[in-house]
Amino acid sequence: MEVNTIKIEIRKHHVTPGVNVLDMVIDADGEKIVKQTQHKDTDLSYQHFVKEAIRIGKELAEARIE
Repeated sequence: MEVNTIKIEIRKHHVTPGVNVLDMVIDADGEKIVKQTQHKDTDLSYQHFVKEAIRIGKELAEARIE
């Protein structure tokens, strides 16, 4: 597997309160995804995405190479 970039950045919108900007860049294993979206704090799919990103990050941090 070749991994060049995996980046997820979430930041508050600089103009609109209550809106988050999601930048996602993935260049790995033949996949190239560059996406920017905006979501309200109350957007359930956005909240689910954030929870899953946190879960995956924790899982990877605890993973051991055997």
